Amino acid sequence: MGKYRGLGRATGAARGLWLGCGLAMTVACGQEAPADVADSTQDYFPLVAGAWWQYAHSDWPETVSVRETDFNGAPAYLVSDSPNPDDSLRSDSIIASVGGRAARMTKEEYLIGPDGSETLTSSVSYGSGFTRFNQAWASQPVGYTETPEYQRVETLPGQAPKAPEARRHTFEIIALDEEVGTPRGTFRCIVIQRTKDWEAAEAGLDPDEADTKRYWFAPGVGKVQELNVRTGNAEVLTDFMIPAL
Repeated sequence: MGKYRGLGRATGAARGLWLGCGLAMTVACGQEAPADVADSTQDYFPLVAGAWWQYAHSDWPETVSVRETDFNGAPAYLVSDSPNPDDSLRSDSIIASVGGRAARMTKEEYLIGPDGSETLTSSVSYGSGFTRFNQAWASQPVGYTETPEYQRVETLPGQAPKAPEARRHTFEIIALDEEVGTPRGTFRCIVIQRTKDWEAAEAGLDPDEADTKRYWFAPGVGKVQELNVRTGNAEVLTDFMIPAL
């Protein structure tokens, strides 16, 4: 497991975004998850065309799916989620490999009408990219932190882009091999805490009062759990499928 493949497109009909490591096995619906040992040589944020994940939020179910696209002429992936019933919004995000990071480059939000129609409500670009996961974290010690920065620019339909907003988040490694039980199985995970430093600074708050989330990522699987530390809202993996390469 965990054979190195490098960055860029893999060959074959289905290709993956390899952020430093390859996904060396297929995990499909009905198969046993690779949960016994946390293998840090596998990708913790695997993106493969045709892959999907299902999550149970505190009060609604969500499906996240992946298909191939490009960003500025380079291979990338379009990650789409299902509508949130609270506001009938769903989003498409372009995720690209940036220096070994899985980074969100753009995001578009759509309002879903009663007839299933979609109306674009907002387009956002993220400059150098909003980090979703950095494969290098798997080789860092517990307590390691980093604070990547980017610029967020939002454009509303029919309007000029808003002024760029400087953003940053602090990511901290909380654990490297924590066991997490889910309806889909038990996984060994790296635990990452993400804090909105910029939001606290704008509000004049102590950094300890900033919005904080924790994420559990399993190698070869991706995100298996998420928790908003302040509100207690959570989501957990219920099923997933990652096609073979």
